[in-house]
Amino acid sequence: MAQPPARFDETVARIADDVLFAHALEVDERDEIPGGHFGVLADAGLFGIAGPPEAGGLDLDARAQRRVRATLAGGCLTTAFVWTQHQSVVRRLRQAPAALQQHWLPDLCAGRVRGGLVLAGLLPAPQPLLRMTPALDGFAISGSAPAVSGWGLVDVLLVTARLEPEGDVAYVLVDPGAPGLHAQPRTLAALNATRTVALEFHSVRVGAAAVVHVEPLAPWEAAGDGVRANGAFAVGVADRCARIAGEPWMHDAVAERRAALDDAADGDALARARAEAALLAHRLASCLVAGRGSNALDTREHAQRLAREAIFLLAFGQRPAIRRALLDGLGAGETRS
Repeated sequence: MAQPPARFDETVARIADDVLFAHALEVDERDEIPGGHFGVLADAGLFGIAGPPEAGGLDLDARAQRRVRATLAGGCLTTAFVWTQHQSVVRRLRQAPAALQQHWLPDLCAGRVRGGLVLAGLLPAPQPLLRMTPALDGFAISGSAPAVSGWGLVDVLLVTARLEPEGDVAYVLVDPGAPGLHAQPRTLAALNATRTVALEFHSVRVGAAAVVHVEPLAPWEAAGDGVRANGAFAVGVADRCARIAGEPWMHDAVAERRAALDDAADGDALARARAEAALLAHRLASCLVAGRGSNALDTREHAQRLAREAIFLLAFGQRPAIRRALLDGLGAGETRS
């Protein structure tokens, strides 16, 4: 893994403040991410932070990637959320056959092509939500994905599906315009500009050459990288609240939560650290609202936007251990559902 370029953190912070945060209320009100946002991120090389150098990527280590994610999330969580799906596509493509890497990674790292993510094949359910079965010249994907962000903003989808009959997880590239894909828009209380949809797959055909990687489900269930990475969103929102409030204790609390996420061992300790980061964002955003009083409810105020984003982060990306820790932290441990 490479070290960030000189003054890289300053560049990311400037983009977060001068571009993303400066327009965050506009994004929230209009339910639209300006196209220029992605252009600025691409020009700074931020679409390739997870990519290999030979494809034009920066090859940052996981901790540095989380720092970028948190900084951008503190600017505009909506923009950062769509951009983050792209990073997952880049990371997974590094495990792909050489032909797929050579075809996709240079354009993905440069931001000329944007990737989206469909994780329904990993969600716990009595039956897998997305199933992939052998078909003529490849495979067919059927089922549903309840929440897919970036619809209309991305050029290629990385879809996770359970490969039948084995039950392994297959990662496969799918064209958003493929026959058999049907999107139903969802209206969200926060981050509505992410263009999140419920996506139905009706025997969507993919060729064998589009399969990026296949692995057993168990490694994903045990991995902590995704939990840490998603926790960076909460660190970013909490940090923005602290910066607006200017309270030293808030800054100290954010630094503590960031370190806890970085250093927690995988398992229950990491689930607690992730939950505590989300709870901190919720607490600090609530402090902003209480401090501003009724003025905080004005749509031109960042306090109400950050409070809704913090609620979003309480619900986003939950696993059972995270949910238990969240409910315990909210004093609702006896009323879990």
